[in-house]
Amino acid sequence: MSTRGRVPAASDTGFAFVEHTADIGVRAWGPTPAAAFAATAHGMYAITLGKEPAETTGPTIERTVTVSGETWPDLLVNWLAELLFQFSVEGVVAYEYEFSACAPPRCSATITGIAIESEDQVAGGEIKAVTYHKLKIDVQPECTTVQVIFDI
Repeated sequence: MSTRGRVPAASDTGFAFVEHTADIGVRAWGPTPAAAFAATAHGMYAITLGKEPAETTGPTIERTVTVSGETWPDLLVNWLAELLFQFSVEGVVAYEYEFSACAPPRCSATITGIAIESEDQVAGGEIKAVTYHKLKIDVQPECTTVQVIFDI
């Protein structure tokens, strides 16, 4: 379950920016891996847009995103890389995520978002790639935490 304008799930879901010498990262957490993956994506969009994704306007879109990965780090990197690709090519910014699977070897979610219509809506930093540098993911029964560094 999610609501536009905030990361889905319980109040113990969120993200924070991670300072890095030349790049920037996101540390995210949630009660489930899916909630943590959504929070990480939310943080990635916040870096790129320079604001919360829900503060951006444009035509509403909905689509299914499915990626594979044999390990949790592979799955997370592939998930974020696919969202970053859709943002770079089509201007898609997701703000809701309805996961049907989120565990190796597959992550699949219906995303609801907007298609950015103008470069003026992008006031943050350009993310070139999702990296494995200092990548951390800790899946526990009651909480999942993630840290990922983006190449900017």
